[in-house]
Amino acid sequence: MENTFFLQFEIIIFLVSFCYFIYYIFLKIATFSFSKRERKSKIKDSNIKKNTEIKEVIKETKFQVEEDTKINNEDKIRISEILRKQAILVEKEDYEWAKTLIIEWLAINKDHKQLNLELANIYNKQSDYKKSEIIYRELIEKQKNDFDLLKKLGFVLALQKKYKDSIRVYKEALEKKENDMWIIDILSDLSFEVEDYESAKKYAKKILKDKPKDVEKLQIMAYSFDNLWKLEKALNYYNKILDIQPYNETIIQRKKEIEEKLNNYEDIEKVENIKNKKS
Repeated sequence: MENTFFLQFEIIIFLVSFCYFIYYIFLKIATFSFSKRERKSKIKDSNIKKNTEIKEVIKETKFQVEEDTKINNEDKIRISEILRKQAILVEKEDYEWAKTLIIEWLAINKDHKQLNLELANIYNKQSDYKKSEIIYRELIEKQKNDFDLLKKLGFVLALQKKYKDSIRVYKEALEKKENDMWIIDILSDLSFEVEDYESAKKYAKKILKDKPKDVEKLQIMAYSFDNLWKLEKALNYYNKILDIQPYNETIIQRKKEIEEKLNNYEDIEKVENIKNKKS
């Protein structure tokens, strides 16, 4: 009798536990399902909001383009508005929308210089120098004597490591303004880069007339003479650098090496002179 009582008690405990387990599982499933729907709803709401914002921008842009197709006296005002908007977008680093604004107008008036320059500027910010190069070249075809365009083209060519092309363009620009020190400065660097040491010296020397303590240009002079095996002149410029930077270890070492070479040459010349006397 006692065993029967305990058996019934255990069955009741089991049924209660089983019911609680079923309730717990159902509650979890219901909670998960609601949470999932809630998350989906939030994502959907977020996407709707985002898409609405995008549609508003598209709508605004298309409206502008439709108005701009009427080429009239209001064009300058409309282009100014496009430039203002794209400047804000560029500031926010939203380059794709900035390009969209410009390209939609350029599809109508592809020769507008300022818009083309702004588009090239965006490509530069994205390090897409090939595309900005194409824009500058097309503008130069129409405005061959534009000094600023030549400078911009030379710069993006240098960034692409097209150094010889860059030098050619900068030289063309220098023909327009012979005393542009910025171009002379960069031509010195680029000439040295392509191992045209005579040109590198020529341009560096012009910079040093106004800035005699320009260490970078003093180094170009020293290394150029060094590579041309004009060691005494190279030594002279190494000494000038050390007057400004007395603890420059690279220059100290190079100066020491040149002095040793010059001493060896002097010894060789002495031997040759003695031989000539004996003969």
